[in-house]
This record gives sequence, C-alpha cells and structure tokens, in this order.
Amino acid sequence: MENLHNRMRSIVSNFVYVIRSLSFVKLFFSLVLFILLPYALLIGRMIYVEYKEALDWNQRFQLIRIQLLAIDIENQIRNQIQNEFSKPTGDLIPIKNPTDLNQYCSNDLSRIQKKSSIQFISCNHSDTVASYILITDEKGMYLYPTVFMEEALLDSSFSDPNEGLFLLNQNGDFGISGFIEDNFLVSEEWKEKSKSSLQSNSNLPTLKEIEKDDLGFFLVGVPLYGLPIHLFVVSPINLVLQPIISSLKTNITTLIGILFFTFLFSIFISLREIESKQKLRLILNEYPHAAILFDSLGNVLLENPFIEEKLQVSDVYIYQEPLAKWLKKEVSEFLREIKEQNDHTQELRKEELEVFISDGSTILLEITYQIWFLEQNNQFASGALILIQNITKKRLEFEREMEYAKDLQKKYLPSRIHIFPKLDYEILYRPLIQVGGDYYDYINLGDNRYIFALGDVIGHGVKAAMMMTVLKVLFHQIAKTETDPKNILLKMNEGVSTHFPDPYAFVPFLFLLFDLDLNKVYYGNAGHPGMLHYSNGNFHCYEKLNPMFGMIPKLNPKILEFPITTKDRFYLFTDGLKDVENKNQEKLWETELLKFFSQMTSNHMSLVKQELDFKIRSYSEGKELLDDITWIGIDII
Repeated sequence: MENLHNRMRSIVSNFVYVIRSLSFVKLFFSLVLFILLPYALLIGRMIYVEYKEALDWNQRFQLIRIQLLAIDIENQIRNQIQNEFSKPTGDLIPIKNPTDLNQYCSNDLSRIQKKSSIQFISCNHSDTVASYILITDEKGMYLYPTVFMEEALLDSSFSDPNEGLFLLNQNGDFGISGFIEDNFLVSEEWKEKSKSSLQSNSNLPTLKEIEKDDLGFFLVGVPLYGLPIHLFVVSPINLVLQPIISSLKTNITTLIGILFFTFLFSIFISLREIESKQKLRLILNEYPHAAILFDSLGNVLLENPFIEEKLQVSDVYIYQEPLAKWLKKEVSEFLREIKEQNDHTQELRKEELEVFISDGSTILLEITYQIWFLEQNNQFASGALILIQNITKKRLEFEREMEYAKDLQKKYLPSRIHIFPKLDYEILYRPLIQVGGDYYDYINLGDNRYIFALGDVIGHGVKAAMMMTVLKVLFHQIAKTETDPKNILLKMNEGVSTHFPDPYAFVPFLFLLFDLDLNKVYYGNAGHPGMLHYSNGNFHCYEKLNPMFGMIPKLNPKILEFPITTKDRFYLFTDGLKDVENKNQEKLWETELLKFFSQMTSNHMSLVKQELDFKIRSYSEGKELLDDITWIGIDII
C-alpha cells in the first residue's frame, strides 16, 4: 500500500513538474493561441450569424403567421355567431335590459364599449362563472359562451403545440386563452406583459422578447381587423434556437476535446523536450569547461556555468559588464551574420578575450561559437553552442615555448651585419608572431664572392620556423660547395623535395650572388615575386625565372646576370611587405611601394630601412599584418 502511495505521489509530482515547465507553458499556450482561439472565434462568429438569421427568420415568420391566425380566429368567431343567429342552439342568451348585466356580470360595465358589436366579458350566469362574448346590435344585447374559442385557441392549425395563444379585449383587462392550467383565462402577469403591445390605431403586428419564470419568450400580438380584440402568440425562444443550441453544444464539445488533446500533446512533446534537455544537461555538465546553449533568439536554453571548479561565468566581467550579458549580444550578432550571409563555412568562430573576475585579477578566456541544428538538412540554425575555456596557463606555456623558439630562430638567422666590400646593406625583419617562416641570409663565400638569399616557407609559427632551419642548413651546405649559380638552384630544389617532412611544402626562394672579381651579379629566382632593381634612374621588376623549390623534381634553372654598377640598388622582400593593407583593404603594392622607393633613391640604406618601417606602420593604420615581412636593401657603393 505504501509503495502504491509513493508511486502515485511520484506520478503526481512529475505531472506537476511537467505542466509547470517553461517548455509546456510555451507550447500549450502557443497551440491555444494559434489553433484553439481562432477556432473558437470562427465558431462564435458562425453561431452569432446563425442566431441573428434565426431571429430574423422567426420574426418574419411569426409576423406573417399571426396575421393568418388572426384572420382564422376572426372568421371562426363571426361564423359561430352568425350560425347561432341563423340556427339557434339555445346557447345564445338575450339581454332585454342593459342593466340586467349588472346582476351576473363582474366586469366593469362602464368600460364596455357600446359601439363595439362583439366584446369579451366574464359573467355568472346559471350559477357558473364563465367567459362570454357580448354581442350588441340594433335589436339588443346577447351573451354567447366562449367555449368554442377556447377549443380554437387550444387546437389551432396555425400554431405549434409548444406555443400558447390568448385573446384580450381592447382594454386589456380581460381575455381568454388556450392555457388549460389557467382555466382558459389570461393571467394578470400576461395581461401586464401584453399591455405595451395593445394597439388602437394600427393593424400591424408587434413582436418583442420577454422573460417569465426565468425563461425567454417571443410575444407576438396583432388586432383582429374587424373586432376590438387582440390576438397574442407566446413562443419559447428555445424552440427557435434549439438547432443553434445543439450546434453550439457540439462545437463546445469539439473545442473541449481539442483542448484536451492539445493538453496531452503538449505534455508529450514537453516530456520529450525535457528528456532531451536532461541528456544535454548531462553532456554539458560532463564538459570540463563552461558551455552555454542558446536558441535562435539568443536566449539561454541550457548551461554549465563552471569555467573551472570555483569559477563561474557569473563571476567574470568584460568591458565593465557581466560576461553573460555580453555573450548574449555577441551570440545574437553571430547568428544574425550566419543568417544574412547564409555561409555555413563560418559556423565555427573562436576568439580570445582578456577578462577580469570578482577579485580584480585578470584571466584569458578562449570562447568558441558553434551553431547547432535541429533539422536534418541543416538549412536553418536553431541556435548556438558557446564553449568557454580558461587558457591563461596554456597561454603562459605557449609564450614560454614561443620565446624559446624565438631565441632558437635568432641563432639560425644572421645576428649582425658583416662588412662586404663595395656593398652597403640593411635588413628589416618583422615576423607575424614571435617566430615565422621567412628566411634571409648573407654569406661570404670567399674569393671575393658574396651571396644574399631570401626564402619564404609557407605558413607561420613554430612549424614554419623549424622548416626554415632546415632550409638554412641546406643553403649553407650547397652555397659553400657550389660555385655555379645554376647548381645552387638545382641542389636546393632536390634538397627541399627530399628533406622537407611535408611533401607539399613549396618554398619560394631567390638569391643575389655578387662576384667582385668578375664584376657580375647573378640573380637566381625560384618562384619568388619580390625583387626591385634600381639602375640608371629606373626600377626593374624581373619575372619569376623558375618554379618554387619542391614543385617539380627536375629543374632546368635560369639565371640572370647584371654588371656591378655603382649606385645600383637591389630591394629583396617577401610577400608580407606587398600584402600590407589599410582599413580599405588596399594593398601597399604596387603604386605606394614603388613611389616610396623612388623617393628614397638618394637616402642612405639605414634611413631607407627606418622610413620603410614607419611606412608599414602608418599605411596599415593599426590593422594586423597578414604575413611575415622581410626586406633586404643592398646598395652598390
């Protein structure tokens, strides 16, 4: 018994939990608002129209019918009296003297209209009180019993069994009826309700609604055309409205059924949603960092607020406002951009933010935005999942590693300027992060030969820096053992194809080999776009002579030769310099950069370096660089 009781309590508790849940309330009231309410309004409108039409039809019907009934009653009265005079049955009572009426008639005889030929009157004749018709003509006055009228009113061919008929004299103080329970007399209540319908100057019927004993009736009255008598018909309103009431009951039953089905359907869907939410909540709670699930309107559906064991999202602030409030705005903007662009390649976004917590200390958070779908075809985003991770420790570890990599890369790049005869040069090196993939070098090969090299390993960061070191080792080994510039290109291409760990690692590369004994400059280029040669007042930009290292296994190298001429200048640079952009996404190359170098032709190379660094900063207008930048300027003196 106790187990049954506990089970019932559990069922009731779960039921109450479901119907109090936000998902049930939203779904149930949405269905009521968009399904039940329109249906109820439609049915109400239909019932109202039917009610108005029924009343209108009944009014026209009653007004026509009562006129026919009045003609029928009047004809019966006249025919009955005429037959009695022509063929007496003994029911006609002659009154020799008008004063004799006072002996057995209780009516106020002073109100009897002398000029009226037929009137209703109540008399005590032969010791029996009954209703009579008072007939007056040239010969005298007569009383005639109204039994035939009572039968006519009780069983009229123009009336319904559920209706009642009664007649009133012109004064409205006496009448006969078809109501058996009232002894065929018109009650005082009906007399009172009928007074406003008595007409003396019109033969038109009247209709009005009245109440009696908490029931509604239609009361229709019309004067008999040739007699001072009014005919009244009493019809129950329910008789007219019965089809409408039946239709209303049917529709109310249907509405209640739909409401009940909506209630059960909302519970069923809410149970599934609650179950799904419970599963999602378990998944979110198992996630080691904070996770928040937003719907398509930017409202929180579920959340795991713990960024760490003792740190919640509510403890974090950004830009002087709570992080939760800021995230809601960012999620709404993220979903809006996804919807407007209809670009599913942007479904994932990551950003790092420095925030502060309640005790005033700052931490670094990584926030990941990921849209999620309910539909299988993934056409419309149902919301966004936000993952929040404290990466302060990871960033510190990363920075330490990057500092180590930076120090290591410095050892592999030239650390000081060497003095070469007849050559004045400067280097500008700006990696995108602490370490980069740009490689530059200058080597004294001996025998009055000097070589400057520039390479651009594709990519950034530690991986590119490691590949750059491999490139440096290869170049030093090959350049110091090969005297022919073409062989340098051949061996470098073989080395990159063989020794680089990534088989698709292609390296743009160029070099200038100065042979002061032969007074020649050898220009080797492997798919690198960046060199300007200033000679005799003009700038020359040479084509890419050969493909990038690693693209093809066999290379048929091409080399350009120039004479060493005083005041000639060579500017070598990687793609990062050409790709510097301003806020309008306009690149520094080609007009701006050529104009800059044209203005610097008479300046010392150290000043050119200084001004170039300033030009990069001012042109980018604070916008982040897109790539590593390396520039070598060589002046022949």
